[in-house]
Amino acid sequence: MILQRIGIPIYLQVKDFVLEKVKSGEYQPGFKIPTERELSTQLGISRNTVSAAYKELLLEGVLEARQGRGTFVKVASDDAGHEVSGSRRGRLIKIIDDAMAKVVELGFTVDQFAAIASIRAIEKTQTVKELRVAVVDCAAEYIQRFISQIGQNANVCFESVILSELISGKISIDLLQVCDVVITTLEHQTVVIGLMGNANKVIAVATVPNLEAVIKLARLPANTKIAIVARTQEFKEKLEKLLERAMINQLDLVLIQSDDRKEIHSLIENYNVIIVSEERERLVNQIAADHQEVITFYYEIDRGSLNQVMMKLVSQAV
Repeated sequence: MILQRIGIPIYLQVKDFVLEKVKSGEYQPGFKIPTERELSTQLGISRNTVSAAYKELLLEGVLEARQGRGTFVKVASDDAGHEVSGSRRGRLIKIIDDAMAKVVELGFTVDQFAAIASIRAIEKTQTVKELRVAVVDCAAEYIQRFISQIGQNANVCFESVILSELISGKISIDLLQVCDVVITTLEHQTVVIGLMGNANKVIAVATVPNLEAVIKLARLPANTKIAIVARTQEFKEKLEKLLERAMINQLDLVLIQSDDRKEIHSLIENYNVIIVSEERERLVNQIAADHQEVITFYYEIDRGSLNQVMMKLVSQAV
């Protein structure tokens, strides 16, 4: 299901659509996927949009293009030397090969290049660990997701900062000033930069909601009563804004902020649909009845922005 007004780039929705087909097994390894024209007609979108999604999946090695035959789900190969044209690993090898050619021109041997590159990588990794990174957003639940994403790629010291507490003065702006990098969303970029007085340390990232959750919500009947089990009011407010942009505004949302297992169980028993933050997912799944649908909702940093964050952290590590 492609949602034109949701605020998520359409090509990313197409990408997720294809990935879901692969994960579910509908598109098996070696399966020839629809042509760009066929899928664009099926989804009612432009061919260029489908092309952009396919290109990313080709670069990530999920799909492979076969000359004159079409695009296929990549089949895993035991041949370590085999590279799909345009794959991320193939591009990396080309960069390394180009770098080796240049260092040989400088008079170094390939062994020396490998040794120096290894030492430099270790130095960079260690320096990145010493960085202090503030992550600023309106809801604690979303901050934790952002930290988890970045933490999978870089072992840094994180500071979780709630925007409202920063504005009210409960958290001093000095905390951001002493951090090496400040990460916030495009939505809050102007406010954060205004509070800091400069933009030198700030990285504004694009975020995308859990598309699977949004699609499930879009399919619910009008006036469906839904319990939201989360820690903050901001979690509910941001979800409501998203649903409004996507024109999914016929749902009756009630926030449940309790931490008590028995109380939560009592409060959700009259709801057939329950939205949960990631931190409450396990608890609610344990106590929900079989007839109740539990939908986990979150925002996460998109792939392009996450790559920009990693580039910034590496460049900061001197």
